[in-house]
Amino acid sequence: MRQRAWLHTIGAETGGSTGVPIALRRSWSSVVFEQAVLDHIVERHGGVDWRSARTAVLRGDTIKDPSDMTPPFWQHQHGGNYLALSSNHLHAATVADYIEALKEFRPDILWAYPSSLEALYRLAGSTSPVIPGLKIVVLTSEVLTPELHAEAARAFKVPVLDYYGQAERVCFSYSVDGKSHYFMPLYGRVELRHSYDDETYGLHEIIGTSYWNAAQPLVRYATGDLIRIPKGESEVEIEDVALGLRPHAGISGRQSDYLVSPEGGHLIGINHIPRGVPDVAQMQVLQPSRVQVEIHVVPLATYSEQTERLIMKKARQKIPASMKIDVVVVDRLQRTARGKAPLVVRTCGQ
Repeated sequence: MRQRAWLHTIGAETGGSTGVPIALRRSWSSVVFEQAVLDHIVERHGGVDWRSARTAVLRGDTIKDPSDMTPPFWQHQHGGNYLALSSNHLHAATVADYIEALKEFRPDILWAYPSSLEALYRLAGSTSPVIPGLKIVVLTSEVLTPELHAEAARAFKVPVLDYYGQAERVCFSYSVDGKSHYFMPLYGRVELRHSYDDETYGLHEIIGTSYWNAAQPLVRYATGDLIRIPKGESEVEIEDVALGLRPHAGISGRQSDYLVSPEGGHLIGINHIPRGVPDVAQMQVLQPSRVQVEIHVVPLATYSEQTERLIMKKARQKIPASMKIDVVVVDRLQRTARGKAPLVVRTCGQ
């Protein structure tokens, strides 16, 4: 028998990027308000009602056995109005099947992880990824750089909406130009705690307090996620960012996106390594031990030894000579159980 409760809730859990996923409870008011937020920004910037839209999803759905490389790599759901595609099967040999399936489905919305969308349009090569009928691309759950945002907008020729949230649902931020990101003050209270500076930005951790989840209210929850704010901004300007009155420059990554040196120190700025590297579809940094790093590269047809030398040069700007670096060519990145492809995969502990 199901126990009666005064407050109806649903279960949720974090993605487990810091270890074991955290179990959560959400009230229906939290679920409904979040959907209202998404419906609002999609209709405002894409001109489409998500409630009735044809939606293609390229996220973490489990479609079939990962070792089964025969099409189809997708399933029609919700009466045929929803096309769920597998991120785990997407690589150079299958990308044409994905493009054909999307063009045949003619979605209004393409909802994807940034890493999956990046693989889709970069591996497509000379095959045009323009999808008939598409009105907006919606990206979330992973870091999207301004460069990738611009590439996606050019490739698909529609607005690209990048939004930030968490399983804990303590705050919400979004951007439509890939450069200016705004917190939504009605969603939750945001505080920003300075973490460190890089060459251009101050990196601030997001501390959030939920407004809508009566089932499990979180107060001053440290998300571990970092946003970029230009160095030199005053405390008042930073507070305006937290209130959604001024933009920030986007999510930089998690505080866990670091490598561990042989001495036990944390090597940060690893997200700088892929920047400006040509001839590469995707890149991922793995650390199996404190003295070994593997840089996994999904190459384009123009990939060469010169590309590999550039990767090594950029890696050595962040990784000391006491650590061995191998560049490994792969056909796809490693993904979590949720289908995400984190930049840094550390299996050597803290």
